[in-house]
Amino acid sequence: MREPLLPLPPALDQLLVIRRWLELTLARVDEKITVVRAAEEERARRRPLPEPPDWWMEYGIGAIRRPERVHTGVCRMTSRGRAATRESVLEVLRTMPSVIACPLCRPDSELGLLES
Repeated sequence: MREPLLPLPPALDQLLVIRRWLELTLARVDEKITVVRAAEEERARRRPLPEPPDWWMEYGIGAIRRPERVHTGVCRMTSRGRAATRESVLEVLRTMPSVIACPLCRPDSELGLLES
C-alpha cells in the first residue's frame, strides 16, 4: 500500500473532522461545477447558429468522390458533402446527367431549371 502524501492523525475524532471538511469542500466544488456548466450552456444557447449555405453538394463515398446530388442549403437530408456556389450547382446539374436534384428541397426549381 502506498503511503499518503500527508500523514493522517491517528485519532478518530480528528479523522472525522477531516472527512467532514473534505465532504463540504467537495460539495462546494460540485456547486461551482453546476454554476459554470449552466453559464456555459446559456452562452451556447445565446450564440447564434451559423447561416446555412445557399447550396449544398452531396458527394459519393469512395476514392473517386463525384457529385451525386445537390440540395438547397437548408435541406438536411445529408451531412455528407460541402457548401457549393450557385454556379457550381448549375454546372453540375447541366453537365452531369448522373447527378440528381434532391426531390425534397427541389434545388432545380429554386434555380429555375424546371421553368424552361
